[in-house]
Amino acid sequence: MRTVAFVNLKGGVGKTVSAANFAHILTAVHHKRVLLVDGDKQGNASQYFQLYGGQDGTAALLVKQDADIMSTIYQTQYKGLDVITSNMDLYSADRELWADEERDQTGSLKEALRRAAADYDYCVIDNGPAIDVITLNILVAADDVLIPVRPDDFSIAGMVDLLEQIGHVKILNPGLTVQGAFFTHWQNRETFGQARTALEESGICPVLQTAISYNPKVSESTFAHTPLCVFAGRSWAAIQYKKLTAEYLALTDSGKGKEG
Repeated sequence: MRTVAFVNLKGGVGKTVSAANFAHILTAVHHKRVLLVDGDKQGNASQYFQLYGGQDGTAALLVKQDADIMSTIYQTQYKGLDVITSNMDLYSADRELWADEERDQTGSLKEALRRAAADYDYCVIDNGPAIDVITLNILVAADDVLIPVRPDDFSIAGMVDLLEQIGHVKILNPGLTVQGAFFTHWQNRETFGQARTALEESGICPVLQTAISYNPKVSESTFAHTPLCVFAGRSWAAIQYKKLTAEYLALTDSGKGKEG
């Protein structure tokens, strides 16, 4: 099982929509078995698939050392796509882990996911907009990082701090790879092109070719609780998320012969 984390310290950059649609496309287009982990206290990825509630989820895996991961996995209506949900219990889990210096504070999620690895091809993790103990667990568990970023100076400037933190985590997870940043809320404007050029020339991380255009269908899909390929399959956003997923698979050489 290969684990992909969508991470950015800033909110509003499209982490949840990107993670949810990436996960759905892996199943619907590339015929992969996918486990989507909601790592955000707000539980938006859980809400996207209408699975938000008070049930055990990511928080239980972090704080209950004997937690049965299979009891935290919930099926979606989409074949091959399951979800480990999140809610505000994750806030308490973060505080509990931080306070307990006698236990492994950063490896709990990796150990839990290991127990489900044989059942899935990919694990996709949506992360909250913070570097906390939850995020550290996510980065320790991940093989790859994808960074959604808005084409503005504030978002790009904040990536320096994010990549510095990722560098620190590599001490615990040497195999962690930043596969690249990709732009969201994209429009064909000169200033946006300048933002791409600035990020590429900075050399701080790879920049993926695929950008996700601003499209009202993206926010509409969240109200419909439906992946874009189902809600608006011909929209530019749906097409671009397919391209993003294919670009990732090509980078990692992990999708050959599976596209449908």
